[in-house]
Amino acid sequence: MIYTSSGVGSARRWIRWWPAATAVTAVALGGLLLLALVACGSGTGRLSGHPDAADATGSAGLGGAPAATGSSGEPQTGDDDGGAEHDPGGSGGDSSGDGGDGGPEVTAAAEDCVGYDPANLTIQQQGDAWLMRDGNHAIKNFATKVDAEDGVKVARNWTRICYIGRGNDRPDRHRYIITYFQDPSGLPFGPAPHFDCIPYDPAELAVHGPDGDGWGLRAAATPLLFLASAADAERARLVASGNRQLCVIGQGNGMPDPARYQLEHWRQ
Repeated sequence: MIYTSSGVGSARRWIRWWPAATAVTAVALGGLLLLALVACGSGTGRLSGHPDAADATGSAGLGGAPAATGSSGEPQTGDDDGGAEHDPGGSGGDSSGDGGDGGPEVTAAAEDCVGYDPANLTIQQQGDAWLMRDGNHAIKNFATKVDAEDGVKVARNWTRICYIGRGNDRPDRHRYIITYFQDPSGLPFGPAPHFDCIPYDPAELAVHGPDGDGWGLRAAATPLLFLASAADAERARLVASGNRQLCVIGQGNGMPDPARYQLEHWRQ
């Protein structure tokens, strides 16, 4: 390249003013940079400090809303009653079933039992019937002496006799009263009574009803008992579920009120 004198003079003048120009430019650029940094810092501070701001890992959680907490500080679940579960079967009794027909759940009737001394059982004729007694305490009527003796043979193996349906107010109330025994006595087994039993599979037990004027307990298609209420039938189902045979003493007796002289008991 060839430079002329005029170009050299211009170059000399530019060289003489270069330091000043550079300083001014640096100051200007520094000012702009400072303004830019202040602006960015101000924006960042507003985003992080705004009360409505929350990121994906903040208190809002992944679902976008904070979990509600109760006075204990733990997440609240369930209904307004504190998450307590509801019992559709109600309270009372110790078990419930669905009646066998898909109906509402039924709570079993409360147990109704009377203790006695199995070593003190006797029989006594009373009119045209026979009475099983514990001292002065009458326990059960039978139509014949043989039935009463069989009743003692069964009862001496236990210490409590229980009744289902004893509180019913039906005109033929004894038809709806069922008996069973509890609490083994530990006494030596005496002569075996005459067993008149219906075998069944406990897995097939179900309550049906109302059947006519009562509730039936069945094992599959086999009818076992007839009770005055669904609660009584459910209690009978619970007792029957722990056994495999329903036995009756005095079945087929010729008394005017035959159910009054029958004694039900269960066997394995």
